[in-house]
Amino acid sequence: MIFIQNDSGLCQGLIDTLNNIYEIYENNPNKKIYIYNNFINNSIVISELNNLGIEIIDDLSSVNKEDIIIINTYGVSPSIIDYLKKNKIQYIDTTCKSLKTLRKEVLKNYDDNKEIVIINNEYSKIINNWLHNKGLIINIGDDINLNVEKNTILIVSYGYPDLDKIKRLEQELKNKYPEKLIQSLVYNCEHLNRIKKLINENRLTKKILISQPDEELTNSFNNISSFIKYVLNSDLQKNDDITFIGSANTTIKELYNYKYLLTFLLFYKEKLQIFKNKQDEFNETLKSKEDNFLVQKVINDISYLNKDGKYIRGTLISLGEYLANPLKKDYLSLAYAYELFQTSILIHDDIIDNAKLRRGKSTIPHKICSEYLNNKNTKIYHKDTLSLANSIGICAGDIGFYLANKIIINNYNHHSKFKDIINYYNDIVIKTIKGEVIDVYMPFLNKYNYYNALEKDILEIYHLKTSWYTIIGPFTLGYMLGGKKISNELTNILNKIGLAFQIKDD
Repeated sequence: MIFIQNDSGLCQGLIDTLNNIYEIYENNPNKKIYIYNNFINNSIVISELNNLGIEIIDDLSSVNKEDIIIINTYGVSPSIIDYLKKNKIQYIDTTCKSLKTLRKEVLKNYDDNKEIVIINNEYSKIINNWLHNKGLIINIGDDINLNVEKNTILIVSYGYPDLDKIKRLEQELKNKYPEKLIQSLVYNCEHLNRIKKLINENRLTKKILISQPDEELTNSFNNISSFIKYVLNSDLQKNDDITFIGSANTTIKELYNYKYLLTFLLFYKEKLQIFKNKQDEFNETLKSKEDNFLVQKVINDISYLNKDGKYIRGTLISLGEYLANPLKKDYLSLAYAYELFQTSILIHDDIIDNAKLRRGKSTIPHKICSEYLNNKNTKIYHKDTLSLANSIGICAGDIGFYLANKIIINNYNHHSKFKDIINYYNDIVIKTIKGEVIDVYMPFLNKYNYYNALEKDILEIYHLKTSWYTIIGPFTLGYMLGGKKISNELTNILNKIGLAFQIKDD
């Protein structure tokens, strides 16, 4: 079971800042709004603000009286406030309440002629900014040399401080500077306290996953890529109890997006293991003892390539069937047939691209060249070997296409949707080849000025070669296998996923 901690996520200071920003934006449609200094480590939120025309700046020179400045959650130095007042620039102070209190205390102590020593963490630069960068930022455990003219040293820490380490630091400073008075100003961030409490409350769950981390408290992720990599390489299973806790920079919406992604990844991991366990057994069914030894050689080469893939398309067939009818489990033969179709079209693709490697192994043409090319050192022999390699590659791909078709016919000819399934499968194959035709033709025509490629041409290639072949096609086949007809809305969503997949891949 996957749990979401709805009381985690953005800290109250960030929520207040964002609420102020959106309220000011709605009430001042004709004014330019700026946020002074970055206030959130969340690219999604920053992108949303930029789309509204709200900029995050660190220089006030371009701001004028008609603009509005929002002082972010972490506050600013007094000199910035003085500048805004002097130039009569409207500003809204959204500094976090606890940081406002800390800032007041730090400035008071600095004015009282105390040397400020700041514990190095993500808040240290903010605190030092209040002091016009006149404090000393230190790492606990470092050799500290203070050129102290002031009688009192004040240790300042904010966030989730290690009190034992601070006590040790106090003692070190007392030993090193016995003539000085050592004091500490330690503030706990309420949000981090809450996160720590949530982690303790959820300690019995299998894993606790934090997005956009503030502190290295547990498994945490700054981006989707690191999250996917972690899940696929972990021991997480779909029956585990898993809790998502958001950091101060994480919106609840993001936590739910992570939850949905995790649900799919755990489904994928389960299916991936099933496919891998049965792949060799399936490949044996492609062989026939009645075949000529040369035909057997080619089918062995197909089998050699027809494994070690990611099985994304097979998984989507399984997912489509599951969503259409959770009780049915007829997907396996169709998934293997589709994966064989993929292997076959990749064999042809490798000839077109003159590729040497596929799935970390030699392509069929390269394998043949490696076997025969150096046996005789004549130009005509080399030419004939290269011709043989590509020709056998074409034959291998062709055999794979029709073996896949045969598997579908033999396993689903009694299915109520058989005619729809086989027709739809063949439509996918045709669309994929059409996309390849455009993809092969277009660079030549463009290079030699027969035709200037347009964005719509590129998108059509993506639509035919990737959206249909990788996403729409396999999912829809599974959906049909489950006895349902896919809607245009869902097809459009799958198409966008396919386009995004190919753009990212390129």
